[in-house]
Amino acid sequence: MSAITIKGLHKSFGAVPVIKGVDLEISDKEFVVFVGPSGCGKSTMLRLIAGLEEATAGSLHLGEVDMTSLTAPERGLAMVFQSYALYPHKTVGENMAFPLKVAGVPAAQVQEKVRAAAEILQLEALLERKPKELSGGQRQRVAIGRCIVRDPAAFLFDEPLSNLDAALRVEMRVQIARLHKQLAATMIYVTHDQIEAMTLADRIVVFSEGRIEQIGMPLDLYENPANLFVATFIGSPKMNVMRAEALTQAGLTVQGSRFSHADEAVHFGIRPEHLSLEAGSHKGENRLVGQVGLFEKLGGDSFFHVDVPQVGTLVARTPPTAQHHEGDTVTLAIDPAQLHAFNADEKSLAAQG
Repeated sequence: MSAITIKGLHKSFGAVPVIKGVDLEISDKEFVVFVGPSGCGKSTMLRLIAGLEEATAGSLHLGEVDMTSLTAPERGLAMVFQSYALYPHKTVGENMAFPLKVAGVPAAQVQEKVRAAAEILQLEALLERKPKELSGGQRQRVAIGRCIVRDPAAFLFDEPLSNLDAALRVEMRVQIARLHKQLAATMIYVTHDQIEAMTLADRIVVFSEGRIEQIGMPLDLYENPANLFVATFIGSPKMNVMRAEALTQAGLTVQGSRFSHADEAVHFGIRPEHLSLEAGSHKGENRLVGQVGLFEKLGGDSFFHVDVPQVGTLVARTPPTAQHHEGDTVTLAIDPAQLHAFNADEKSLAAQG
């Protein structure tokens, strides 16, 4: 069993608390992604699991084994870093074989494990090359292969795609997703990129300031954020947020929305795709009139940034056929069934029930 259980975990560097009481259960063979802004504690959390940092308080279990006081080698986990950390004087095959040779594994078994890992990662033709002869994506695959040969209890990834260009990031993301299915292994992946989180994870753990804000499946977090932080962090472009007071001043009366306790709402939120854009000024219920300040055409989608008096700038996602220009007066039609409401503590009213 490669399930990981974390209870009451704290980590401080001197007098500065970095991880502030984390409880988390990761199931065997699950792909979990830690996501959050820079400095939120997600990488420190991964290093605590790996044994590269010592916990100030709390416990970590791998299956039934308490690994809180175990060293990194004793935990049987494998970690892929942002930097490839390959030996430049060794070939691809030698880099992949190195941890097994250090462990004293027989040569024939080493060769077989390297061959099997190279086949999984499509590195067979590159085994005699040196790292300098490889692309960034190939180097990262070698680093992953070095972990696969160890047959670890779980794989830990610390922002492994950060050094790659956009095209390689997409390619490697697909390969890591396929690798998870092929190996059927427990994987924990750290990233600040919420697109990586949404496309890779079975479950996402959203961190902020050393605490977990919400845990859930990608679409659950997107459609039912527990608070304003998650609502604006998950999704690109991020959710539009409007102050309830500003909507009232703009003459908007929101009716038929999907949340309760609307009278407690301090902020309303709506995703860009749930705003309909109409040319001209059409005042009425659930409508806001503004001017196009900026538009972005991205091929499959267009994003219109509309400046609405008293409310602020709202972003609407439209098909690429939409024809509006900077300075045009437009009407934003709000679908009340898609609204989110947040109280003074920035917690979702829908989540509260």
